[in-house]
Amino acid sequence: MELFEEVEVEAYVYPTEEVEKVKKAMLNLIPELEFEAFEKGDRLLLTGKTRSRKALQRLYELFRGQAILDTARDFLEEGYFGEEIIIRVNKQAAYAGVVNFNEESPLGPITIVIKTKDPHRLMRWLAPRTKDGVPIE
Repeated sequence: MELFEEVEVEAYVYPTEEVEKVKKAMLNLIPELEFEAFEKGDRLLLTGKTRSRKALQRLYELFRGQAILDTARDFLEEGYFGEEIIIRVNKQAAYAGVVNFNEESPLGPITIVIKTKDPHRLMRWLAPRTKDGVPIE
């Protein structure tokens, strides 16, 4: 069974931002996105979707490289609703190629929605529980 069916990513693009930079921030976290844009007043809602099996590989690597597995696990569990896991990350940090769960930003967060039939298995793979920083699941 696949770990997930689809990953959707969305962020608002404000008038002071460049669409290409917001796309880059999103792609730094989730590669191979197919983008659509929707006018929302003075902002643009940029959405990206992918069914690529490699979609979550970058997050997997970032969580380990930044040694934030426990924090990531907490946010995944907090954002788990039925067959969806929703996490929000800082847009500027994503542009720099890192994950930061502090979404407090005047430019809004990047929202990642992972659709999965087996959320617990996905969380164990993406951000296993750790002891002294070493995965134990």
